[in-house]
Amino acid sequence: MRSILASIMSLFLAIFLLLLGNSLLSTLLALRGLEEGFSGKYLGLLTSIYFLGALVATLVAAKMIKRIGHIRCFTFCTALLGACVLAYVLIIDPYAWLIIRFLTGFAVFVVYTVVESWLNGQTQEAYRGRVFSVYTLVNLMSIALSQQLLLVDSTSGSSLFIIASFLITIAVMPVSWTRLQQPHIAVDMPSLSVRKVFDAAPVAVIGCLVSGLIMGPFWGLTPLFANSLDFTEQELAAFISLSILGGACIQYPVGRWSDNADRRKIILLALLIGAVLSLAMAICAIYFASERWLITAISALFCGLVLAVYPISVVHLVDRIHKDLLVAGSSSLLMVYGLGSFVGPALAGLFLEYLGVSALPVYYLVVLVVFSTLLALQLMRSRIIERPEDHESQYVAMVRTSQNVLAMHPESEESLEPPEERRSEPDDRASETNARKAL
Repeated sequence: MRSILASIMSLFLAIFLLLLGNSLLSTLLALRGLEEGFSGKYLGLLTSIYFLGALVATLVAAKMIKRIGHIRCFTFCTALLGACVLAYVLIIDPYAWLIIRFLTGFAVFVVYTVVESWLNGQTQEAYRGRVFSVYTLVNLMSIALSQQLLLVDSTSGSSLFIIASFLITIAVMPVSWTRLQQPHIAVDMPSLSVRKVFDAAPVAVIGCLVSGLIMGPFWGLTPLFANSLDFTEQELAAFISLSILGGACIQYPVGRWSDNADRRKIILLALLIGAVLSLAMAICAIYFASERWLITAISALFCGLVLAVYPISVVHLVDRIHKDLLVAGSSSLLMVYGLGSFVGPALAGLFLEYLGVSALPVYYLVVLVVFSTLLALQLMRSRIIERPEDHESQYVAMVRTSQNVLAMHPESEESLEPPEERRSEPDDRASETNARKAL
């Protein structure tokens, strides 16, 4: 395992540096936008445009890689991203920022696609699960650590933008220096429409949509929520970092719990508890704003529950479809998550415009109550709750990046088995297997 990690360390280092700069930028833009007099509605739209660029990237990234190769594609998009970071302070204009933010989202998610397809191509089947876990850890650690860079200087100057651009730019160096052979461009994978995925696992689609509706605003608008509570820059950095790290710690036990229970019940329970925590966060923001530790603790619990919804939804889909369709089905879920991430910040921005300090947790509360009700009705109508499923898959914590990372998901290894081995299942599960193969 050590030799495997050593051989791909350059890719881990590159994505760590790039995410360190990009995550700093995300928080920085929200705070700088407030200083420039931009409204919460506009800043929500700005975050939505970022995820619109991400959606476009998921559609064209494979074609770009096929045309110019992994290294040149990585270099091109990293240079574009570094230039975009500096453009924010060179052109302080709301319309220009929308265009720049679209390009930012596009560049980041093309880079994700390059790195993840490269990792998948370089990793042996037996080690994919462990590489997948390390990759997830690198993502979360870079996001958490990036917030501490806010303490270097004030957001009103250009120093933090320069630091973010610097980190992103030097991310080119490990990839350019590596001796790793570029993987072959994969042929087109089979597709699975969102409608077919919904027919197979409606709860998974609902869970991913809710996750996008919540986490999109969380990544982009949390600095505004903390700023409305008069957090200092040190408190803001600690609040976001602890929310992410605490959430990452909680995500794993929640996910493992789902391995021993009906995943659909766990998703519904996570949404209901998340609604209660959102209400508690709103109350604390109004009446106990000085209790920073309490708000941070609630935020960490909330973040952990909502972060777990997406990977539980993916594994629930794995339980319901043929393993050969894992990547295609999970890609459809990623598109649903991206749609939620695109719509969510714009809706949350409207709440910020009219509700003030408690707007963000109130938005979370409304979304979670509405979709918890829809999910409960879906489960009762189909009587799924009384029919527990026979779990085959295991929960794996994951981030939402590109469809290529899903090929490293440990459950995808089963799709590489010969068809003869997959047919040798116990007779009492043969009918369920045949139903999956029909999908």
